Amino acid sequence: MENACSRCGRAGVVYVRRYSGERLCRACFLETFERRVYRTITRYDMLREDDTIAVALSGGKDSIALLKVLAKIERRFPRARLVAVTVDEGISGYREEALEYARRVCEELGVEQVLVSFSELYGLTMDEAVRDGYLDELGLGPCTVCGVMRRRAIELGAMKAGATVIATAHTLDDIVQTYLMNLLRGDLNHQPLGLRRESEGVLPRVSPFRLTPQREVILYAVYTGIPMQEVECPYGHLSQRALIRSFLTEFEERFPGSLYAALMAIEGRLISGLQEDRKVGEGGGRCGVCGSPTFREVCRSCELISQIAGIRASRLRRSAAIVGDLMAGARSA
Repeated sequence: MENACSRCGRAGVVYVRRYSGERLCRACFLETFERRVYRTITRYDMLREDDTIAVALSGGKDSIALLKVLAKIERRFPRARLVAVTVDEGISGYREEALEYARRVCEELGVEQVLVSFSELYGLTMDEAVRDGYLDELGLGPCTVCGVMRRRAIELGAMKAGATVIATAHTLDDIVQTYLMNLLRGDLNHQPLGLRRESEGVLPRVSPFRLTPQREVILYAVYTGIPMQEVECPYGHLSQRALIRSFLTEFEERFPGSLYAALMAIEGRLISGLQEDRKVGEGGGRCGVCGSPTFREVCRSCELISQIAGIRASRLRRSAAIVGDLMAGARSA
C-alpha cells in the first residue's frame, strides 16, 4: 500500500525520509529517531556509563527534545546522571517564554536545573550590550557575541553542577552550517564538531543530534508534545548563520541527503588533512587566561570579556573627566 509504513506495514504514514525512501508511521518515526540518537552516541563514543551529563537546555524545541531522548536513554545506565544548564542572556520579550518551558520540562522529568545569567556572569545583559553601544564599538553582531558568551556560561554552569560532559542539541544542519561559515571566514582551525575530546581541566562537548536533520527534530517535537516558542529572537535576523541556513535548507530540499554527504566529506577529508598539518590543540594550544583549548593565545570568550571591560573603563574615565571639567567650571564661576 502506498500509505503503508515501510517498517511495520501499518497504514498512517506521517513522514517520508526522502534521502532513504522510508515511509514511516508515527510510532516507527519516533522509534527510529530515538534509535538513531542512541546509535550516534555509541558510534562516536560520546558518553560513558558513569557520566554526569549537562544538557545545554535553552528551552527551545531542539534542546527539550535532546533532554527527553537522553532521559530515556539514561534509564538504561543507572550510574549516569542528567542535569540541565539554562542560560538567561537577558533578551526581553524573548527569553521569558523559553525559560518557562525549560523549567517545566525539568520539573516533569525530575532533572536538576542550573540557571546562569549574563547579568551575573558578565555584568550586563544582551539587551544592554546592544542598547548601550558595546557591540557597535566592538564592530560585532549580537549573535557573534551572544554565542561566545553563552558557550562560556554553559561551561561554568556545567562545572557548578559537577558535570563530566556537556551535551548540546546541535543538529546535522547546525554542524554543516558551522563548517561552511568557518570556511567562508577563512577559519579552518577546527577539530570535528560535536565529538568527545578529552582535555585536562576542560569539559568535553558532544552533539547527539549531529546525524539528525533539523526537520526530524521538529517533527519529533510535534509528536511528543514539546512546546514551540511563539516569539523569535529579535537579533536572529542579523546573524550570518541565517543566510547559510536558508541556502542549505533549500539545497537539501532539492537534493535530499546533501547535508549528510557534506558532513562526511568535510570530516573525512578537510578536517583530517588539517589535523595532519597542524597538531595544535593536542595537549597544547590553551588560552592564557582561562586555560581552555584554543588556537589563539587568548580564547575568543576571554578576549570579548576583556574588550567589554576596556570599553566600560574608557567610558568611566570620560565621564569622570566631564564631571571634573564641570566642577572646575563651577568653582571658577
